[in-house]
Amino acid sequence: MNLEEQIKKSKDNMFSSLDNIDIDGLKAEGVTIRVGDRLLKFSINADEQIPDIDVIKSNFREKLNEQQKRIKEKINDEIEKINSYHNSLKLEFERKEKILEDKLKSSEPMPNITYKDTLKGLSLTKGKDPGTLCWLVNGVYWPKTIDFKPLDIKFTKRMVSPVIYMIITKGKFVTEVSTRKLIGLDYFNHYHQNNPDCWGKWTYKSEWETPNDIIEIGRQAESVLENINTGSTATSNPRGLPRISTIKKNIVDTKENSNIESVTRNSLRQGITTDIRSDDSEVWSL
Repeated sequence: MNLEEQIKKSKDNMFSSLDNIDIDGLKAEGVTIRVGDRLLKFSINADEQIPDIDVIKSNFREKLNEQQKRIKEKINDEIEKINSYHNSLKLEFERKEKILEDKLKSSEPMPNITYKDTLKGLSLTKGKDPGTLCWLVNGVYWPKTIDFKPLDIKFTKRMVSPVIYMIITKGKFVTEVSTRKLIGLDYFNHYHQNNPDCWGKWTYKSEWETPNDIIEIGRQAESVLENINTGSTATSNPRGLPRISTIKKNIVDTKENSNIESVTRNSLRQGITTDIRSDDSEVWSL
């Protein structure tokens, strides 16, 4: 039985008790008079009909009915106050419950990132939009080919830079992959930057299950950017990087590039920066 049913039942019981008051059943049990320190008691020996008793009872019954009506009105007023208070509490509870449900629906529990994941360059924070997560994968930007033609590693080493691969997810879906600067997380300047990045024909995995899936997407993005596509509609002369004409002059046909690649890449993923970019305005875009 809910509260409204309980209140109605209690009200009906009170009203029934009031309605059952019968003046015909009211009889004096006796009269007591106190005189000084003496108490006189009168008892009833017999009932004797008094003239015009019906008129007296009618008048008394009318007064009693008026009092019963006032009592019922007072009871109704108090019950309405209780109902109103109860309804306001119920509405407030439902409002807060709705807010909490909306927050739970829009929130995303933080996945468990292990120490091993951190060693692989992964970190995690909540995204700007409700229900989104922002994954940060430490990586390296290192162009090695132009239109899939190999470049001299001695030249490309000057372009190596640490970079953050930012991956946005909502639920189990990957919604965005972009390159970012280590400080401030602004978009990273490179040949395929279009705020956000232009990934060409590469399509990243649309869903993820484990943090390793996120790391793998970051590494794939890293590999994609190893080639400079001159047909890209994005930035062709990014600030701080060589001009396309200069890069083309460093195309090589041999496989003379050494194993220093892995050493440099690992150092940069750990946040070690070196002065490897030139400021020569004749061949680098400023």
